[in-house]
Amino acid sequence: MESLFEKWLIETEKVSESSTEKYVRSIRAVSKDMITEGVITQSLYKVKSYDTYCGLMNRIFENKFFIDKNERGNRMYSSAMKKYEKFLRAFCGK
Repeated sequence: MESLFEKWLIETEKVSESSTEKYVRSIRAVSKDMITEGVITQSLYKVKSYDTYCGLMNRIFENKFFIDKNERGNRMYSSAMKKYEKFLRAFCGK
């Protein structure tokens, strides 16, 4: 899903290459952090269901570690997750 997300950002959302890289890395970082925190069990890139992703996103957005890191990062992580949500919505036809 990671490569599809990257392609979608560039072709559909018209995001610059450097911003695309930041979005992709941010989802990887959130996945790693939230696996460590015990909030999720696998990379967000392995989630193929829009509804499942939305449930995980809500749990992540409530996690203190995520909230603190997201604030320090000027909401970069929540922004990337919302872009990925938009991608999954389009990918899943929601």
